[in-house]
This record gives sequence, C-alpha cells and structure tokens, in this order.
Amino acid sequence: MEQRNSALLSDQTSSPLMLKTSSKKFKKALEIARKASASNANIFILGESGVGKEVLSRYIHHHSERCDKPFIAVNCHAFSETLLESELFGHEKGSFTGALERRIGRFEAAHNGTLFLDEIGDTSLDTQIKLLRTIENKKIERIGNNQAIAINFRLICATNRDIYKMVAEQIFRKDLFYRISTITVEIPPLRERKGDLPELINFFLQKVQNDLKKEIKVIEPKVMRFLLNYHYPGNVRELKNIVERLVVLSDNGVVRAEEIADIKSTGSLTQYGKNIKTLKQFRSETEATYIQEVLNLCNYNRTETAKKLDISRRQLFNKLIEYGLK
Repeated sequence: MEQRNSALLSDQTSSPLMLKTSSKKFKKALEIARKASASNANIFILGESGVGKEVLSRYIHHHSERCDKPFIAVNCHAFSETLLESELFGHEKGSFTGALERRIGRFEAAHNGTLFLDEIGDTSLDTQIKLLRTIENKKIERIGNNQAIAINFRLICATNRDIYKMVAEQIFRKDLFYRISTITVEIPPLRERKGDLPELINFFLQKVQNDLKKEIKVIEPKVMRFLLNYHYPGNVRELKNIVERLVVLSDNGVVRAEEIADIKSTGSLTQYGKNIKTLKQFRSETEATYIQEVLNLCNYNRTETAKKLDISRRQLFNKLIEYGLK
C-alpha cells in the first residue's frame, strides 16, 4: 500500500486542519511546501476554489520559524478596490469620509509573521502596483500618511484563476507575478485524488460530531457509496459542507439515504447531455452570461454594474476584456 504523507495542525481558532493524501501530485506539493516553509521565499499557491489553499498556507506557516507569530489572511475578492487598500495598508483618522480613527492594516498586523493574500488574481492593476512596491521595499504607507513604516513579513499568495493566461493578457502584472511566485505550489482538485476520500470523510465526520455534540452511529451504505463516488465540483470545502449537512439532518444517530437526494440532483450531469464541459469552462461561461445580464439591466453603466456585482470598476473592466463582452 502506498505510503501516506500527512499533517495535522490547528489554526488560530483551535479548529483542526488536516492534509493527508495518497496522491503523488499532492504529495509532491506538500513536499515543496514543507521545504519552502524553512525559508522566507514568497510562495504562490494555485488551485480551484475549495481545494484548501488557506489550509496549505497555514501548514507552511506552522512549519516555519515564524510559527509563533501572527498568521494574517486576507481574501482580496471580498473587498472593493478602495476598501482593499485600506484593509491592507491601514489609514489615518480623517484620511477619508468614514475614517473616524486610525486603523492598522493587515501588512502591519502580520509584522514578523505570515501574510496570506487569497484570490490575489482578483486585484486591480492599480492595487497590484502598490502591492509590488510594498513587497519589494518591505515598507508601507497608511492612507493619509506619507511616512514609510518598515514591515517584516512572509508572503503567501493564492488564486483559483488561470494566472498564466492573465499575465499573457496583461490583466495581471508580470513583474508582480515573478515577485510573488519564487515557489509555486499547485493543489490538485479532489476529483483527482479520490483515494483520499475515506480518510477525509472520516475526519470531517469526527469534527462535525464534536462541533455539534451529535453522535453518528450508522451511515446507510447508499450514503457512503455516494460520498465515495460523487465528483465534488466544490472540492474539499463541498465535502465538508455535505458531511455537516448529513450530520445535522440525521435522526437517532442514523444518516439515511433520503438526505442525499437533493445533493444528487444538484450534481447530476443529465441536464447537459453528452456535452460535458470542464469546470473552468462552465464557470467562465456562467459568469460571463451573468455579467452580461447585469450590464443590460444597468443600461451598460459600468459603475452601477460594478456596484451591483460588488466588485471594483477595474475588476469589471478586466472581466469584460477576459470574456470579450461589450
């Protein structure tokens, strides 16, 4: 039987995280991550949404010399361009409307520790320039203050987008890409490492039972067959959510087959006939269609469209170019 690599650690909320695999590709990724953790090299983690990019970044931090220092995670996709700048660099009181007090940014909060920038592929070109300057100089300036503040941090970035295509199309700066990708690690999707499913299922079952204080005594065979054969487009995150749902809906310690009916119908490919597309193609086409519909509803007003989509105008512009929308 193939030997397994594993790692068990805790995040800042004492929630156990596990990296365990029989996949050769994922083993290689873990080995690269472990070796890189001993250095201060910038690391770029690639992989689909839900594969565990933040989990791997915490693994790297845990095995580094900075393990007893802060681990600060920022999802760049969650903020508009203006808010992201404030979130990263901080601001002074009165520097803009609503700045009622001084705020320390995530770069400062990560001093002597690790800063994890998730979904960095969703940042605007303007933000990318500021990130590049900060990464090169290891200094930041709060909004409303031109005094440079020296910061010592280890940088880990991640994206679920095709970063190589973005660089080629000049949507993502080439100089920033080279700066953040001294070491590149790619996490394979869960469908490419089905051999890990039994232990992952067991891990999440134990964790959810402990969290919910609810014991599972029996899992009907049909449920287990489904869990082992489902294609998991949402990867490990989806597996965790499915297991949690099954535990919540269980009665008298029994997980019954009827609880997987909705999941099975949602995950069915019958509606697509034989024209099966890659997950990347499906996501791109769906996103492009939705953006076009919102544009139509907003009478092609880009500012209003970006506001409705909760993204920056620059991000919208990048997506219009990426998908060839008018």
